[in-house]
Amino acid sequence: MMKALMLICDGLADRPLPKLGNRTPLEIANTPNMDWLAKRGVCGLMDTIAPGIPPGSDTAHLALLGYDPFETYTGRGPFEAAGAGVELQAGDVAFRANYATVDGDFIVKDRRAGRVHVTE
Repeated sequence: MMKALMLICDGLADRPLPKLGNRTPLEIANTPNMDWLAKRGVCGLMDTIAPGIPPGSDTAHLALLGYDPFETYTGRGPFEAAGAGVELQAGDVAFRANYATVDGDFIVKDRRAGRVHVTE
């Protein structure tokens, strides 16, 4: 029996930053565990939807798991509901929303609207 582990580093990519010498945070990060996995596995890039179509996490994950997002994608709400343990029934509608804190000029001050964000 062959065993496999598919590790999806969703959201890992970033853009080069001038304050990092035009490198990305990942380029300067200390990544011994990721390096170990990369040396012993198969790494690459792929077009999960089609060449030239940048997917969102939701549609890309569907495609990686063998589903056709054009046929099965119903929006991000059902994913979020399932992740929160909410069982949807036929006819239910689930929405996903992001909340943020803005100042009087509608400048975003906290994109997480006060939610606790663990960084360790």
